[in-house]
Amino acid sequence: MRRQPRQARSRDTVYKIEQATLALLAEQGFYALNTNAIAERAGIGIKSLYHLYPNKEAIIGHLVEEWLEAVCCAQARVRETFPQWPLLYQKFDEALDELDLRYSGYGPLWRAVTLIPDLQGLEDAHEQKQVRFWSGCFRELGCRWPDEELAALATYFYRSGDSARQCARECGKAGGWVWTMHRNWLVRTIDTALAEPDAGKALAALGLATPD
Repeated sequence: MRRQPRQARSRDTVYKIEQATLALLAEQGFYALNTNAIAERAGIGIKSLYHLYPNKEAIIGHLVEEWLEAVCCAQARVRETFPQWPLLYQKFDEALDELDLRYSGYGPLWRAVTLIPDLQGLEDAHEQKQVRFWSGCFRELGCRWPDEELAALATYFYRSGDSARQCARECGKAGGWVWTMHRNWLVRTIDTALAEPDAGKALAALGLATPD
């Protein structure tokens, strides 16, 4: 982004540009998106858009950074207010629903990131933060798994949950059961990991393997 808006009018323009970009991404996808269409949807002149952003990639990058910051802030707030499991996860899930509404569904936005080489590092950095966050939460909740296994658990928890949530969103009302089923499975998995200090025995307790 070229300039940080300092006046209410500039902030309003940025908001219109962001909302137009999110809507067009959801409707048309990244390749069909262009700055002229964004300006038209936002109801502003193209010069006003270029005064703030050099191209569509810059708009998307700004949106992604906003989204990731909002997710991390929501996590910190929920962790402090609702430290118990599984209430922590339930409240974070609710916070993500609110963010999903604000950003018109982050799926199209996140898919665009994979098509912009300069932004792909954001996804890797965010995943690392998520693994550290959930590893820390599970450790505080009493998980006694070794650090390496705990990190693997947190990685699975984040990746599979994120994928299942997006799948449910893309399927609309019919996909509601997808997320409910997977969320309940994740809660059961973490319940087991918190109760069983041995990862192999935890798998057996989940009916997935027999301990050596």
